[in-house]
Amino acid sequence: MPLFPASLLSASIRRRPSASRRLGIVLAMLLLTVLVHLAVIEWLKNELQMITLGSDEEEESTVSVTLQHLPAHAPEPLPKAVPAAPPAELREPVAAVPVMPAPQPPAQAPAPPEPTPAAASATGGSAPSAIADTPPTEPATSAAAATAPAASDPAVDTAAPALFTRASPPPPVDLSFDVVAVRKGTRTAGNGSMRWRHDGQHYKLTVEMGVLFFTLLTYRSEGELGKIGVAPELYAEKRVGRSETNTHFHRQRQQISFSASTAIAPVRGGEQDRGSWIWQLASLGRGDPDKFEPGLVFEMTVAGNKSVDTWRIYVNGRENVALADGSVSAWRLSVIPGAESFERQFDLWLAPDRHWYPVRLRHEDKNGNSIEMQLTKIQAKNEG
Repeated sequence: MPLFPASLLSASIRRRPSASRRLGIVLAMLLLTVLVHLAVIEWLKNELQMITLGSDEEEESTVSVTLQHLPAHAPEPLPKAVPAAPPAELREPVAAVPVMPAPQPPAQAPAPPEPTPAAASATGGSAPSAIADTPPTEPATSAAAATAPAASDPAVDTAAPALFTRASPPPPVDLSFDVVAVRKGTRTAGNGSMRWRHDGQHYKLTVEMGVLFFTLLTYRSEGELGKIGVAPELYAEKRVGRSETNTHFHRQRQQISFSASTAIAPVRGGEQDRGSWIWQLASLGRGDPDKFEPGLVFEMTVAGNKSVDTWRIYVNGRENVALADGSVSAWRLSVIPGAESFERQFDLWLAPDRHWYPVRLRHEDKNGNSIEMQLTKIQAKNEG
């Protein structure tokens, strides 16, 4: 009797092709899955760059803050700019931001009439001074007149006094956000997180934004905390499909350098980066809350991954922002980057009742693309 019956051998032979077919199907499914993932990643890279708060076309900027006093007298109401129409999906217009009118030169006092010989002899001297006879010219009332004169002005040899004199960084926290990006009329939902850590002397900020299971942007800011608030030393940014870029703040050499650019920017004090600027504003609000009032205007110097820029900050007033645990009152700040920036406007909401944490953030570029972040969760963390 044979060791293996013919029937068993025949069944084994019949099963082998079936196993091979199953293996082929599995391999084909794996290959198809990889191809789908690659296609999704490529689509995300091309269509969702807006969710990274920046565009290939923009010229990145660094945030440093030069704070300036407003006029001592009450300024005249500033004119409102008519903003460009936002995408319909936002359902709320971007804040109209005051446009600073060009300062007008002071009116020249008319020359006094020539005195008659009799008048001259009566006073026993020359004609009276025009300053003595004419009331002083009123100072310009626009907020633009409050800005510092140009650096080329020989009369300027010292920096303007600091507007804020105290800073208090918010407690360490993990913040979670819902993110909605609108690019070329297409609306995409995602998520974001901010991880803020410090021990009172040093800080580290880590931010991530993504869609589905894909992280599109990660950046971190590290540095020191001092009397003036946040002082970054390193800003690192990693976007999907690109190499990481680094911005270094060499405060001893008084220079800012960029791995993505050969540019060198000077350090004058108060410079921020594209991550730390939010936490610097929160630190100033916590440390000097009485300085925040509607109509306040000041400037920040902000550094990105290629260059630096001057951002103008407008304090609009307080608004209610809906959170998961109820509505909260927050200061709304409108931020206008420099004219050379690809970004049109940031709007930031800081909530004093939540340690001045950012509870909402909106960004719009000059092409009308936008991104909005809404706070969904606050998780307090220990110091350090």
